[in-house]
Amino acid sequence: MRHLRPTVRYDPGIDITTSAEVYNPSDDSELLLKVIEVAPGESLLEMGTGTGLIAIHAARLGAVVTAADLNPHATDLARRNAARNNARLDVVESDLFEKIKDTFDVIAFNPPYLPGDSRSTSWIEKSWSGGEEGSEVTIRFLKEAWRHLAPAGRIYIILSSAGGLMPALRAAKERYVMKVLEERHMFFESIYAYELTAKRTSDR
Repeated sequence: MRHLRPTVRYDPGIDITTSAEVYNPSDDSELLLKVIEVAPGESLLEMGTGTGLIAIHAARLGAVVTAADLNPHATDLARRNAARNNARLDVVESDLFEKIKDTFDVIAFNPPYLPGDSRSTSWIEKSWSGGEEGSEVTIRFLKEAWRHLAPAGRIYIILSSAGGLMPALRAAKERYVMKVLEERHMFFESIYAYELTAKRTSDR
């Protein structure tokens, strides 16, 4: 039941350092932060942690947090930001679930969802480019994420009209029950915050 878990709220007292090589928190980050619900003692994985903003907020609420990112500049920055804010995080450099073995009560992901060159070597481009259609990284995530959910676990994820929304939704419907929690409409795109829970094995 959603009302039994505290919702993460933006804490202006959290001091976050940014970097030119790491995705800076933006509207999509704020929307994801707004919808996440996690109770003290629950385990939370933030995939694509970037600066560590969401992971640090969850840790400050008492969650047991793992923060993962492909970008070594991001993992370094997340560790430094966690230290600045007295937040305890386990930070892992990982290409999605490559080095993630555990299961979690909550998985949060603000994926790179804009169309771009998947072969780019630029770390900042990798932070926003989800592949040719924009949905490739999200679809890879969705194919594996359910295996890392604890019983009754849930995923909070951002999807965008600007980046392969329909392919991402089709991929999600294969294995998850989906619920739109919030949406935000801007002149160039609409972004949606979803909660996903894994379907029963017999339903897949």
